[in-house]
Amino acid sequence: MTRRMAALSGVVALSAGFAAGPRPARGEDKPKAPVTVDLSGRWILDPELSDDAREKMREGMEGRGGPGGGPPPMGPGGGGGGMGRPPGGGGRTGPPLDTSDDARESMRAIFEPAEELAIAQTGAEIAVDEKFGRMRRLHPDGKKYKTDNGAAEVKTSWKEGKLQVETRRTRGGSVIETWELIPDRSRLIVNIRVDGGFGPSVPLKRVYGRPPGDGAK
Repeated sequence: MTRRMAALSGVVALSAGFAAGPRPARGEDKPKAPVTVDLSGRWILDPELSDDAREKMREGMEGRGGPGGGPPPMGPGGGGGGMGRPPGGGGRTGPPLDTSDDARESMRAIFEPAEELAIAQTGAEIAVDEKFGRMRRLHPDGKKYKTDNGAAEVKTSWKEGKLQVETRRTRGGSVIETWELIPDRSRLIVNIRVDGGFGPSVPLKRVYGRPPGDGAK
C-alpha cells in the first residue's frame, strides 16, 4: 500500500510539473528599452563642416537636368521661382506647393539653419530652442503629433542611440532628421533628408559643436 501511494504521488507531482503553465520569459524575450542619449546643452553651428543647403539643392537640380532648364529654388525670398511656383517656369506635377506661413518657416529652417541650439531634455520631452528661430518640443515616444496648425505630423523616436524626427506635411513632402552625438560628446551631427514639396530629394548634414569654454561631457 505504501509503495502504491508513493508511486501515485510521483505521478501526480510529474503531472503538476507539466501543467504548471508557460515558462517565465527569458531576458532576451522582454521588450528592450530604446537606447537614449542626452543631447542637452548649448550647441554652435560649424559652417565649415556643415552642408550649404542652397548649394546641395543646386547640385541636385543639375544632376537631373533641372525642371524646365531653369535654376533651382533658392529658398525663402530667393530666386528660381520662389515659394509658390516651380523654378524656371516649367511645368510641375504632383500636389501644389504649400505656401502657408508654417511651410515658409519650415523651408527657412532648411535653408537658414539655426546658428545656435539650446536643448533641454527629459524622459518625455526634448525642447530645442533655436536662437532667433523656432522653439520645438519633441516627444520621443514614436507617436504622431499634429503641429499647432495641423499642417503636418511629427513623429520622434530613438533608433540605435540616434534621435529620428520625421515631419510629414499633409500636402505632400517630408523632412527626416537624424540627430547623433559623437562618442566624446563634443559634436552633435544632424543628418537631414528633404523629400518632395520643392526641388529634388536632398541629403544635408549639419555639425554643431560645444561653445568655447564649455566642458560638458
